[in-house]
Amino acid sequence: MKIDRKILPPGRIGLAVSGGSDSVALAFLLTKGGKKKNAAKRFVVLHVDHGLRKESKEEYRFVRSLAKRIGVPFKGVHAKVVQEPGESLEMAARRVRLAFFSRCMASLKLDAIATGHHMDDVAETFLMRIRRASGPEGLAGIKPRTQVGDIRFVRPLLGCRDTELKDYLRKYGEDWREDATNDDTSIERNKVRHEIIPYLESALDPHLVEHIAKITNLLSARCIPR
Repeated sequence: MKIDRKILPPGRIGLAVSGGSDSVALAFLLTKGGKKKNAAKRFVVLHVDHGLRKESKEEYRFVRSLAKRIGVPFKGVHAKVVQEPGESLEMAARRVRLAFFSRCMASLKLDAIATGHHMDDVAETFLMRIRRASGPEGLAGIKPRTQVGDIRFVRPLLGCRDTELKDYLRKYGEDWREDATNDDTSIERNKVRHEIIPYLESALDPHLVEHIAKITNLLSARCIPR
């Protein structure tokens, strides 16, 4: 697996952990190998219970327990997601999540928040934006570093496939939580993930996702202001 540790700033890092395989792998990969005392100073696990599914409270407890096992502090919140006029439920949840991350940046003195986005997320986003006829900036998709207000996001797993992350967790006997809504193919991203990409990999090229990742890297480099 290609993990980009160089994009991590030298200070304290928040680990955005939902309980899914990608974010659980993120937590283990970034804390594995170091002394627990050092990991506790370097990292803190962040989790938002949006309260939108019956499993969310159990996922909160799972992530809190995970943080304890890897020896880093845990900061979580049981949020209430209320939609504003013209706002989708997904947008409202994102707004609540970003507000929590913003508070954590200040109160925990974080230098960045790391997320578990991986190469498959990059490919899915690329295909979804092709459908919308996005320009080069949009097609560049998920970038290793982004700034949202006062929140600095870093994504060290963009060089990893989803299957690699799951295999890594299975190798060490680690568990994760599956969000049942991820199987709902009426949702565009899920349709791309479960139907379109597997079809294209089978019909055109088994390395399609890797090729898309290379294209987005080239686009991202061209879109950087000079």
